[in-house]
Amino acid sequence: MSESGAGRRGRWRSGEESRRRILEAARARFAGQGYDAVTIRSLAADAGVDPAMIHYFFGSKDKLFAAAFGGPESPRAPLDAVLDEGLEGAGARIVRGFLAAWDDAADVEPLLALIRSGQAPEMVRQYIEREFTARLADRLPGPDAGLRAQLITGQLLGLALVRYSLRLPGPAAAGAGDLAAAYGPAIQAILDGP
Repeated sequence: MSESGAGRRGRWRSGEESRRRILEAARARFAGQGYDAVTIRSLAADAGVDPAMIHYFFGSKDKLFAAAFGGPESPRAPLDAVLDEGLEGAGARIVRGFLAAWDDAADVEPLLALIRSGQAPEMVRQYIEREFTARLADRLPGPDAGLRAQLITGQLLGLALVRYSLRLPGPAAAGAGDLAAAYGPAIQAILDGP
């Protein structure tokens, strides 16, 4: 076997080991400090890797959080894509995008367990607030934009709970399009405000 082949195998094992250490460090630090206080640099120090390796494996802090706790990859990109199309009809698009992200997640149960258990409510709250609710509020008009964004977040988390955790037969079996059609008008009413 060539020396370069052996080097690739070693780098691969080292890379997988580094990825594992990053995820372990992320779980510990997010749980101990919350989402907002954690930096990529502090996680890299805990894992004994260069910060660039975290970006290489995970791309961003929100994607690392999702990977560490089993949630959807990131709420940021789907929300931005929906809102870039404008607020008209955004209720159904938000529901559809939300469901697509959760349906694509390998295993959402660890994140749902954190939400239900109250073991790490501040960490989860900070993540949801920073990566979804605040971004939504920034795009909504009116003085009550923050409240409306929080109400939409609550509606969507409730939908996630009944579909993915409690697995109520209707929401669990319904297609994303059907749920978007049924749930979208409620989200749209909150988006539009009084």
